[in-house]
Amino acid sequence: MNPVGPLPRLLKATYLADGESLLKETRSTGLYFFPGPIVALLIVLGLDYAAAGVRTSAVPGLPGLTSWLGMFPTIQGYGPGTYLLAFFLVLTMIVLLLLLVRYLRWVSTVYAVTTSRVIIQRGIFSRDFDEIPVDQVRGVDVHQTFLQRVLGYGSVQVSSEGGRSLGNEAWTGIPKPFQFQRTIESATQNLARGGRVAAAPGFPPPSGSLLRPPGQA
Repeated sequence: MNPVGPLPRLLKATYLADGESLLKETRSTGLYFFPGPIVALLIVLGLDYAAAGVRTSAVPGLPGLTSWLGMFPTIQGYGPGTYLLAFFLVLTMIVLLLLLVRYLRWVSTVYAVTTSRVIIQRGIFSRDFDEIPVDQVRGVDVHQTFLQRVLGYGSVQVSSEGGRSLGNEAWTGIPKPFQFQRTIESATQNLARGGRVAAAPGFPPPSGSLLRPPGQA
């Protein structure tokens, strides 16, 4: 028997058990991972351009900043346009590396709720899974700062029997965190009642099958 309901777009599809239905899956929002590195990249690119204006008159440079950088002293025969440009280019490479690391962290982690489990999938080429059966979920906590509330994301922490937290840390940058919380709580309550679980917004409902433990027909 195949998994019930919509096929995952982010979660590895073969990880779903027979009769198990996907309710919701998501990555962290890009608003959590990317604004800092992008702003830093724009700043260092501006410094690159200003330093290039010091080094050669062919580059107009940036008014004020280029002239200020040009006031730096010559060091061992190297003018400020040479050593400052080299320094800023190194900074640019570091920021690009940071941006790549952030991207890999963003794309490699998926959070999902099914009719049977709450799951974290990590990895790009190899995959690691951490999960809690929904009947063992004992709490779903959401935290939002004021800015996160404005931007529509927050942190979610799922705890199970014995106080264990799924992933051992809060899930950061989750878009619409209260919707994710309601999906988990709904799955838990419906499984306890032996009823059906409604699919999350944007997904069709499961195909009418009663909930079953993973792997059972």
